[in-house]
Amino acid sequence: MHVFDKNGTELSAECSVDEEDGVYGLILESWGPAHRNKDYNIALDCIIERLINSDVDNVVVYLASSTARKHMPSIAERKIHPGEYFPLVGNSPRDIRQEMCSYQAHFSRTGRKEVPSGNRTKRIMINVPKVNSGEFWEPIIHGESLVLLQPTDDESILNIRVSRLIKKPLSEPTGYKIPGAVERLQKVYIRDPAVKAWVLQQSKGVCENCGEKAPFYLNDGSPYLEVHHVIPLSSAGADTTSNCVALCPNCHRALHYSQNAKELIEMLYINIDRLQK
Repeated sequence: MHVFDKNGTELSAECSVDEEDGVYGLILESWGPAHRNKDYNIALDCIIERLINSDVDNVVVYLASSTARKHMPSIAERKIHPGEYFPLVGNSPRDIRQEMCSYQAHFSRTGRKEVPSGNRTKRIMINVPKVNSGEFWEPIIHGESLVLLQPTDDESILNIRVSRLIKKPLSEPTGYKIPGAVERLQKVYIRDPAVKAWVLQQSKGVCENCGEKAPFYLNDGSPYLEVHHVIPLSSAGADTTSNCVALCPNCHRALHYSQNAKELIEMLYINIDRLQK
């Protein structure tokens, strides 16, 4: 898998969550050769920041390159920092990352050395003490995008996530052949059929907002318009003709979701005499 940045864009930075040499953690692959994992530093900044935001103060960081594991089979030998833990407090994520990477420079292909001069972007494992769950690491790797990509049965949350995702580069999603389902109790208001029928009669098949004819006809030959409560019933609005308008589907959605919904509502009050606030 790959680390995602703050904008939900997949970085060129491979990682995995696994157990190696008896220790569980996130493994960040090395940078190189050429452009392989070229976003290593950006990814590590994101990982550190998300760990801090998850209230993680200390981690243990091990060198995990294949040559280091070969020449230093004991993982204890490959702990890159001198203290028991590597602290994630007191500095910015970038400064913390630079300190972490500087410790890596003390390792050659065969062991630790006193004078730092080696690669600062080696394959490492980051262990959070007492954490042995892949679920913990998922939001650390994916960030906000993990939440945005989660299915939901709440339409308002769905629309918020869609509005964020639509601004990001997306590959074609797999989706769900058999979507999950939930059963829940829902408050439904008792409606007066005469009010709805009267409002539709008065519209004569024309949207009371845009003035366009209904987009299609129903099987009974009547034009299809939707009756909208200007003050929602859930906000103590009345189910009366003085609070209802007949709208085409586009205008109905605009009254609910458009950025100028308030202005549209005010124009309804101005243009339709029967409406009362």
